[in-house]
Amino acid sequence: MSEVWVPISDAEKRLKAENIQIGRNKISRLVSRGVIQAKVNPLDARVRLVNIEELRTLFKEYGSHAGEDNP
Repeated sequence: MSEVWVPISDAEKRLKAENIQIGRNKISRLVSRGVIQAKVNPLDARVRLVNIEELRTLFKEYGSHAGEDNP
């Protein structure tokens, strides 16, 4: 079973390996806007964890313009 909640930097690497082009800044903006959920890593409060499945679903549905005001 794979991890669902991963650090933003790991999410970026995993999605790029699946040919979903997204950067850490974009993921961070999606979190800030409330488009995707995030939680604090209990082992390191500086690191935010995101749900990788939520990101995959979002980008499969909306493509590279997910979360933008003007796609």
